[in-house]
Amino acid sequence: MARTVRDAKLDSRAARRRLPENNKQHWRSLHDGLHIGYRKGKRGGRWTARVYDPRKPGYVQEIIGIADDDSDADGIRVFSWPQAQEKARAIATVLAARVSGKSVGPYTVADAMEDYHRQLEREGKGSYDSRRRTDLYILPVLGDIRLEDLNADTLRDWLANMADHPGYSRGGEERRKPEFETSEKAAEYQRRRRDSANRVLTMLKAGLNHAFNEGKVSNDAAWSPKRLKPFRSTSKARPDYLTKEEVRRLVNAAPAGFRELVQGALHTGARYGDLASMNVGDFNPDAGLIISANAKASRPTPTFLTDNAVAFFLRLCADRSASEPMFVHPTGSRWGKSQQARPMKQALEKAGIEVPITFHGLRHTYASHATMNGVPLLVIARNLGHRDTRMVEAHYGHLADGYLRDTLRQSGPQWGFDD
Repeated sequence: MARTVRDAKLDSRAARRRLPENNKQHWRSLHDGLHIGYRKGKRGGRWTARVYDPRKPGYVQEIIGIADDDSDADGIRVFSWPQAQEKARAIATVLAARVSGKSVGPYTVADAMEDYHRQLEREGKGSYDSRRRTDLYILPVLGDIRLEDLNADTLRDWLANMADHPGYSRGGEERRKPEFETSEKAAEYQRRRRDSANRVLTMLKAGLNHAFNEGKVSNDAAWSPKRLKPFRSTSKARPDYLTKEEVRRLVNAAPAGFRELVQGALHTGARYGDLASMNVGDFNPDAGLIISANAKASRPTPTFLTDNAVAFFLRLCADRSASEPMFVHPTGSRWGKSQQARPMKQALEKAGIEVPITFHGLRHTYASHATMNGVPLLVIARNLGHRDTRMVEAHYGHLADGYLRDTLRQSGPQWGFDD
């Protein structure tokens, strides 16, 4: 075991208690190219490793786990100062092995997930969110387990504990479990946590199946569908969409610049990031479509437009060069990350709309009204960038009932006799 590096600010609970609660990361070098960091939040501290990666070049960061500020260290989720250093060195060793193309020790869950994410990135399908969820929910508990030692009981316990966990903020801070006034709210909270756990389980299974297909493990019985099942009845039809009247009020309330962005979302169902990255040249008036980056799936998607949408984009693109951003921020630049949240909130308040909806809800509004208007679910799915109709059926299928009812009344069998 390597020598434990001392640090007067970090190596004891008493020293860390004297640090202020803020988002500042306190770094300590362990050796060349490896640092260990500590950040003290409102609900305790967290260790992070920072390792130099010559492939970038630059540093990569990986969360080690919770500091033993308020809980006894277990070396799994909660780490003391010496344990955090040992874990940081292990992370650096694994990274060095991957850079050199050599294997170090047994093949673990962490190795399987890293290989899986690298394969996705080679295919242009990798995402920050998938790596983030892996780092937060999979690696701290399962990362060091050899694939050959993995069993269904361990995975079932991991899934149950993840569903009971309150989750993490975007900054990686552990959330506090809320208290609820009614059993209905508590049940809805549990449903959402189980639904989130199922998503991470899907990600884990994909990584483990990739390892099995690559011959890294002899069998996949531990995570087979018969032995490891997701939580049932966690999906819920999305209620967060606006009525036509609310849409009209929102568009009228939105200021110039943001108004066009809202209209673009309602005409295409595209995500905010895809709208922000659109250029004028992505619009094809002859074919009546616009190309959406569909960044979440890492592939461009042709989105076909209604006549009204074509007319809108013709006005928006008139006398503009193909390389210009389709939607321009009031400052004159392209819309940036998270710049839609505040103007959306302000426009909703000005329009007097009380529906708890974000900008992403405009995508749901597009899909919901298309479904209620009788557009086939496959058409909606393809326009939204999905490969099949499963997501659309799960979230919007119930809205097609009215269309089915009216169609049957108009076109169903007519026998010509009365009771």
